[in-house]
Amino acid sequence: MTPSHPKQTRILVAPVTGLITPLEQVPDPTFAQKMVGDGVAIDPAGEQLVSPCEGKVTQLHSAGHALTVTTPEGLEVLMHIGLETVSLKGKGFTPRVKQGDEVKTGDPLIDFDADYIIHNAASLLTILVVTNTELTSGFSPASGFAEAGKTVVLEVTLAGAAAAAQEAVSEGTLSSEPIVILNPAGLHARPSAVLVNHAKQFKSHLSLEKEDGTKGNAKSVVSIMGLEIKAHDRVVLKAKGEDAKEALAQLVPLLSSGLGEKLHGEPAQEPQPKPERKRSSDPNTLLGISASPGQAIGKVFQLRYQAIAVEEKGKGVEEEKRRLNDAMKIARAELKELQQSMRLKAESGKAAIFAAHEELLEDPALLSDANKGIEEGESAAFAWQKAFTAQAEMLAQLNNELLAGRANDVRDIGRRVLLHLSGSDSAKPDLPANAILVAEDLTPSDTASLDKSKVQGFAITGGSATSHASILARAANIPAIAAIEERALSIPTGTPAVLDGDKGELRLNPSEEEVTAIRKLQQEAQERRKKELSEAAAPAQTADGHRVKVVGNIGGLAEATEIPELGGEGVGLLRSEFLFLQRADAPDQEEQAAVYTSIAKALGPDRDLVVRTLDVGGDKPLAYLPLPTEMNPFLGMRGIRLNLLGTDLFKAQVRAILSAAPFTKLHIMFPMVTTIEELKEAKEMVLAEKDALGVKEEVKIGIMVEVPGAALLADRLAKEADFFSIGTNDLTQYTLAIDRGHPRLAKMADALHPAVLRLIDRTVRGAHENGKWVGVCGGIAGDVLAGPLLIGLGVDELSVSGGSIPTIKAMVRRQDFGKCQEIAKAALGMSDSQEVRAYLAKETQAGS
Repeated sequence: MTPSHPKQTRILVAPVTGLITPLEQVPDPTFAQKMVGDGVAIDPAGEQLVSPCEGKVTQLHSAGHALTVTTPEGLEVLMHIGLETVSLKGKGFTPRVKQGDEVKTGDPLIDFDADYIIHNAASLLTILVVTNTELTSGFSPASGFAEAGKTVVLEVTLAGAAAAAQEAVSEGTLSSEPIVILNPAGLHARPSAVLVNHAKQFKSHLSLEKEDGTKGNAKSVVSIMGLEIKAHDRVVLKAKGEDAKEALAQLVPLLSSGLGEKLHGEPAQEPQPKPERKRSSDPNTLLGISASPGQAIGKVFQLRYQAIAVEEKGKGVEEEKRRLNDAMKIARAELKELQQSMRLKAESGKAAIFAAHEELLEDPALLSDANKGIEEGESAAFAWQKAFTAQAEMLAQLNNELLAGRANDVRDIGRRVLLHLSGSDSAKPDLPANAILVAEDLTPSDTASLDKSKVQGFAITGGSATSHASILARAANIPAIAAIEERALSIPTGTPAVLDGDKGELRLNPSEEEVTAIRKLQQEAQERRKKELSEAAAPAQTADGHRVKVVGNIGGLAEATEIPELGGEGVGLLRSEFLFLQRADAPDQEEQAAVYTSIAKALGPDRDLVVRTLDVGGDKPLAYLPLPTEMNPFLGMRGIRLNLLGTDLFKAQVRAILSAAPFTKLHIMFPMVTTIEELKEAKEMVLAEKDALGVKEEVKIGIMVEVPGAALLADRLAKEADFFSIGTNDLTQYTLAIDRGHPRLAKMADALHPAVLRLIDRTVRGAHENGKWVGVCGGIAGDVLAGPLLIGLGVDELSVSGGSIPTIKAMVRRQDFGKCQEIAKAALGMSDSQEVRAYLAKETQAGS
């Protein structure tokens, strides 16, 4: 929900769900001429009136169709359901409150029968007005569709007595209105760390409070995670201190917009409780859950942490505090170095895990407990060990699997500091070749530093599929199992085993036949890959001479340097978001320019570089660019709409991108384009900046085709754009009305659905009619099964992950263009994606 505004304003949210209508358009002069007061009208799409703010019900009409809520500042907010509804004499209305009741934002006030009112009154339009306008100095009404209890529909600027009244109310502890947490997994480690990072800028005491009254320190990651705040929970942010107002003004929008984390328009899946362990009756088979896919053959190696011995008694409070501070400084430097190394490798997701670890080092709850122990005479090592162990055990007991899994993050940073405090040897164990590690758990630090030349896979009795160790294993392509049976810890080191990460099974003492079969498949895959790499530089040309360009999708400099080595003919998609995410403020023009220029130089003058401008918005917010919470962020301010709204940010990025023009074949691409007007406006801005900077090199300007509207208008858009790149991931979800992140429906979001294929076909034909080229940069471009179909549709360029370039080029060389066209024609006439996939599999088998 919406926070109370810490300035001298009063925010009012929608009392009903529906379309906002200007008060002047209400077909009743009493309201339209603002005789009663100023505000807005809403055409309801629901049947309940809720409170637009906190306050007291000071008037409830006997007919039940209208009431007034008076705010703490004295504003009288009148809500009137329908026009001429007093004549209904209460029929169709059921008040849920009585006069004198105290209410909060979103509390139910009146239930009403919309169908009855529509047929028996002049209108169902519902009015929201402030009647004592003498206490105000201005009104800012909203427009569009509003959701009851959530969408801000009116901002009222207070004047005189009301402003003074608000100041009086504001003394002491300030509280926000209830805020609905929209993060799909609630406030887990990373969004909590973002909140804490911003909260620490303020001197005031800050706390989060849940509806059940439980509170947590908003400057403590551990404290926030301990609240187990789930998606769609309501929390109140409280602040007390000299900069309390400023804190609420900055932090409430951040909480409302997801703290930089991707949000979903669909209701988020509830966090899952910890799964019950699977058990196998076969002594040679142990069951767990899949943490990272793939199969590994090797021998079990039992990995154990050695207990770190510490002295309990300290050598003086000041000395021990100094030692703790020194150890934390070293640990912090190590974490920064880890993050920097990962960002250079374009591994921003992995870097974010250790950024959260760095935030845990500053956690006030941990530090307070450790310092308390030191002040009671304990050594720094003993006090620190006691503090982080207690916090980890508290998290481990939570019923939320995701938050319980973060206990291992606390143990990780705890052990990192403890090693420096104790002077213990932090050397890693000497692992044998072909090791399958078995352990109680692996910390993120352990997982990130695994030697892939020796470690084939790992199985842990702790953890889950969502633990950071599992996330890092998937990123490193290491097969892994979590939550495996406890008896795994008793397997003798050296026992032969097969680890099946797909099934979550560890099979001991496999037969020679099983090992031989698995090794044969692995060997065939290795030989195939070796051949593809050896031929990577050869052009991607079908057997009958049709040329297809194969390029890479990248998210940083490290990936760019690999493109030429992998046979890539350029970059078809540089996701510029990597420069903007996981940070507290926007990168400046110079920082961006240095990165774009480095990437351009890595590719060289003969390869294309397609840079997509910043693609964020309602579902992928930036912590430093707060946006209003949207009812459906997938249909809101994102992509090019946000580019054009935040023109300073957009212009700075465009100027930075243009600095790369002398070093490569530069292309600039706009995301989420829907209309020709959007393209023209953005294009004009780029050309103006190009002229202002004196850039003489040719710069191509294109668009992502991600919405059906753009595909249907391809022939018109192609007159303005130099090229198209089809983002099949978004195009699929918009075409099929399925959120690809939805826990139940995601499997249905198949880019091979004939409806999506027809839009790709329409896009290609519209572009080619105007002499423009078309690429595909979505996931389907790297699908070998889909390749012949895309070639047959006339797609000119396939943009895939760097590692897939040799494979896709080899796939193109195996095709016959004429046959591909036949395949495409047949697929366009099919009914669903299952039929298309079955057909393509049959054709692939016949051609092999």
